[in-house]
Amino acid sequence: MENPRFVRFRATVNVLVVGTFVGMFLSLPVAQEKEFGKMHEATTLVYPPARHAPIHKATALHLFAFMALIGRTDVVPSDPQALAVTRLKSTDDPLNRMDDDDLTVYGVNAGQNNIIFNSSMQSLDVYEGRGPRQRLKRPRGIACNADGDVYVADTGHDRIVRLHNPGNYLAFVDAYGKSGKKTGEFDEPSAVALAGDGTLYVADTGNDRIQVFDRSMQFLYVIPGKTDSLGTSGPLFRPAALALSDRAEHDLFYRESFLMVVDLNNSRLLKLTTDGRFVAGANSADYGYPKVYLTSVALDYYGNVWATDLLNHCVHKFDRNLRYITSFGTVGEGDNEFLEPRAIGIWKKLGQVFIVDKISAQYFHIGTDILDVNVSQQDSAIRFDFALTERSKVLVTVLDEDDRPVAQLATNRILDMGRHVFLWNRMPTVERVKRSRKSTGGTSDSAAAPFADSVRSELRLPSGLYRLRIEARTTYTFSRYFTKRAEVEFAF
Repeated sequence: MENPRFVRFRATVNVLVVGTFVGMFLSLPVAQEKEFGKMHEATTLVYPPARHAPIHKATALHLFAFMALIGRTDVVPSDPQALAVTRLKSTDDPLNRMDDDDLTVYGVNAGQNNIIFNSSMQSLDVYEGRGPRQRLKRPRGIACNADGDVYVADTGHDRIVRLHNPGNYLAFVDAYGKSGKKTGEFDEPSAVALAGDGTLYVADTGNDRIQVFDRSMQFLYVIPGKTDSLGTSGPLFRPAALALSDRAEHDLFYRESFLMVVDLNNSRLLKLTTDGRFVAGANSADYGYPKVYLTSVALDYYGNVWATDLLNHCVHKFDRNLRYITSFGTVGEGDNEFLEPRAIGIWKKLGQVFIVDKISAQYFHIGTDILDVNVSQQDSAIRFDFALTERSKVLVTVLDEDDRPVAQLATNRILDMGRHVFLWNRMPTVERVKRSRKSTGGTSDSAAAPFADSVRSELRLPSGLYRLRIEARTTYTFSRYFTKRAEVEFAF
């Protein structure tokens, strides 16, 4: 048998637009074909269709237009710092699943010392406080829950401010702490993370620690950080961003509680247990970047880690054990581009992602990408290798040069992120997957299982030109809008 000969790779994105509503500022991605040798169209994140979001990239002009409706044209994007996302119970109809994506998003606008948020699905509002005690000073971190509780790291005042949203406005509740090094005191608090039971984690940056409080803001314990394999030494150094996985949370695939921390002058990611024991770590060299400046971190439904990188104008994706998956975005002011990204917020249930950079805010859905497709020979079979950037439902098909399917290696099989291998022994049958699944348990290389006796006698397909087609969709609800396709032509 001749070695398979790689001919051409192409990837196609299909976006299905439901309905005919097109927003004034909308620019939807359209079906594109990228030939091998040209730029690959990254789809780790994808824009939603028009029916769901008429604006997918908001600029200062959009903010001005919305703020003009409430007479606040003085509010402009100024040093954005953090995001928090929730679905408020006060506006949720538990019997209506169609409103599960009606979210409330809070954004820290540090340069103007305020919080910008959507008071409804059609309007924005701003919190600034009344009087010296309620006003913020260079705030940097924010966390919230479905009950309407909002906690702000009021960095310039070395304190934590608690706000409440009953449904369409933010009200001051209380402020906690002062400058100092004792428990309950802070030095440049820069991030907060909120557990379901009300436990609050505060990145006390200037004191190189994380302080932990109960729902009444009573001090519980401090995390100095433990970063060696034994978990016995190495303090945190200027922790600057936090994300929490809470095993009691409903929208969580892996029931695991842990803290994700950005520290070491925004260059390191650490996974810690909620009491501070070291689990895993990642430096920029581990994922091929000479230098990074990580400004925020967020977790998705599968515990995957997303970190915005101001220095490299992108967002990095890791699995929950900090194994690098991919990076998304390039520098610029266009679609899928960022200019100094500052913050990321994720609604875990539906895979909705919000990213704020220096001048704009973008809204994505978690997508999937097919990378590093390769065809080679393994013994008497043909080997297909590829990597996925997201847990996906996958269809793998071999077609002949007349575009007719000759073998089905996977049909809507769910594959995890990472690398996968399929083996094909040139048998022309689409029933093979059903039989091989029973004999192998459905692993990603199950297509290499022997044929049933009734098929063994079939002749192998003759030498010629063939094409491997891989189609992938995420496991999130919005996957019906998006399919990623990659194809490789090969000959044997």
